[in-house]
Amino acid sequence: MSQYWRLKVTKYKGLSARCAPGTHEAVVDTIARHNVPRGKLLDLAAGTGALLARLQDSGFKDVRAVELDVDSFHLPGVKPLSVDLNTDFSRTFDGQFDVVTAVEIIEHLDSPRHFLRQIWQLLSPGGYLMVSTPNIGHWVGRLRFAAQGELRYFREGDYHHQRHISPINHTHMRLMLREIGFDLIDYRTAGSFYGPLKRIVTAPVTGFFRALQGPHTTGDVNIYLARKSQPDDSSAGRSSTVYVHRHDRTPKEPVAEAASAR
Repeated sequence: MSQYWRLKVTKYKGLSARCAPGTHEAVVDTIARHNVPRGKLLDLAAGTGALLARLQDSGFKDVRAVELDVDSFHLPGVKPLSVDLNTDFSRTFDGQFDVVTAVEIIEHLDSPRHFLRQIWQLLSPGGYLMVSTPNIGHWVGRLRFAAQGELRYFREGDYHHQRHISPINHTHMRLMLREIGFDLIDYRTAGSFYGPLKRIVTAPVTGFFRALQGPHTTGDVNIYLARKSQPDDSSAGRSSTVYVHRHDRTPKEPVAEAASAR
């Protein structure tokens, strides 16, 4: 009965996908729909190799993998590099890549911006990034935040047991990508552990939120496809130094504003 309520982790060619069922399928489908060239690809936090196996079958032949726990990686013909993605990992590689995939890893890292900047360094001009992160805007997450002030997937238990330490909402991801130097091509949500019975039970609430707040209120994972471009230096939020300089005021300015308000 449990499988009708909650789905198990799926497998591809015997390799476990460490994500919500449907996530890897959506990643490969998005790449295919946008005709991303099947060039040199690097998969970061490759896990068992399940996603990389799908990508190989979709046409990528020149592939490399990074996985800190190399003993968990079992894709034949590919030897993963054990690299800490909190570091300046772009220095590990001599050349650049046409595509970098980073599925369900950024939320585990100390600095999402540093991670994205390292990927920018690794990509060739016009190269593609596929990145995902938990969808904290899911309707369950919205209800939980309203009731408890807690983000879905980022409660204390998630912090300790999954190292979910860096929540990113859609607005922040979109702005970070633009500032670091990526043009957003596609954004979608995908993946769910809901079994068929749970889908039926929650269908009225799911439909209500989709109608009221859009389709991105469903799906456990936010998936982004972006293309390398030039960094956008128009935002004050891109660095602490720029923010301080743009918002620096003399002590008299707030007094003057208060007087004019009266």
